[in-house]
Amino acid sequence: ELTQCSGVIIENNDDNNGHIVLTSANLIRRPTKEDVMEDKLADALKVMIYLYDGGSYQGEVRAYDFHYNIAWIQFRSHSSLATAKLRLVDDYINVNPDEEKSFDLRPHSSHFNLVPGHPIVAVGRYFAKPFDVMAAPGEFTLGRCDFDCKELFMGTCQTTRCGEGGALINLSGEVIGIIYYYEYGFTTPFMPINIAKNCWEHYKRYGELRRPSLGVYATNFYTAEIYFIEKVIQKNPSICNGVFVEKVIQGSSADLAGLHFNDVIVQCGGKTVRSFLEFLEMVWDKKVGDVLQLSVVRASQDDPIDVNMVVDEVAIEKFNRWPRNL
Repeated sequence: ELTQCSGVIIENNDDNNGHIVLTSANLIRRPTKEDVMEDKLADALKVMIYLYDGGSYQGEVRAYDFHYNIAWIQFRSHSSLATAKLRLVDDYINVNPDEEKSFDLRPHSSHFNLVPGHPIVAVGRYFAKPFDVMAAPGEFTLGRCDFDCKELFMGTCQTTRCGEGGALINLSGEVIGIIYYYEYGFTTPFMPINIAKNCWEHYKRYGELRRPSLGVYATNFYTAEIYFIEKVIQKNPSICNGVFVEKVIQGSSADLAGLHFNDVIVQCGGKTVRSFLEFLEMVWDKKVGDVLQLSVVRASQDDPIDVNMVVDEVAIEKFNRWPRNL
């Protein structure tokens, strides 16, 4: 036995009792003695699904993404099983009190607005019979881990190795993320469910996975240092949100387009960019080679700057590296 992970049933087919489980791709990776996992499937791979009622079924790998470290396992059961309720995350926070009236959280939005301090719960199952449910409460935090993947969010939940791939839920029981094990510190990285859902929907539609490359390390504007936020707002009083560029990758499409460290992306294609996840979804909808028309604010400039950036794809050799859980 290579490893154990938790997972979430996200789809079922009532016609044949087929189900799809979303989990961590660490479950199916080839074992290694290196510090990071290999981007290869394990040899003679066999996946077993253990349910809450004691039933067990053999699973089949339907799709996997070693860049985002997620996998979809298909299995058939004797009866139709309930699926988790997924809730997309909205990571918007207004940082400019003077522009409070402009706050425009999507009317009747189906998104869950996640802000620092919000209570969350990491849920998984123990790796041995009777596979008891494990629940670790915590809060959403602005903390970071040292994983390559910059799309990860952080919670203060304390989890175990076998909980990896399990669900991060809100207090309504809705799945808002997929958790990963982090052995350093009392925090849990999680992938916002938006990314996993976009990956899966794209795979079902086109038979392949999408990994858009932003060419930058970016996060929400509200996570920047206070002095920098104030400096930007002094120059551009109407700014209350956006995507903060922490690093521009040399030679990337963002670099070639002229994006700079400390830029704040405020528009994409004429639409306001409210948050990092929203910007990522805007890029996801584009094809490789499409041109993104960005409006960028710089603390040194009085007016926004227009930047045209070509949409790119993450190359295999640039995939995120994921640490081996000892």
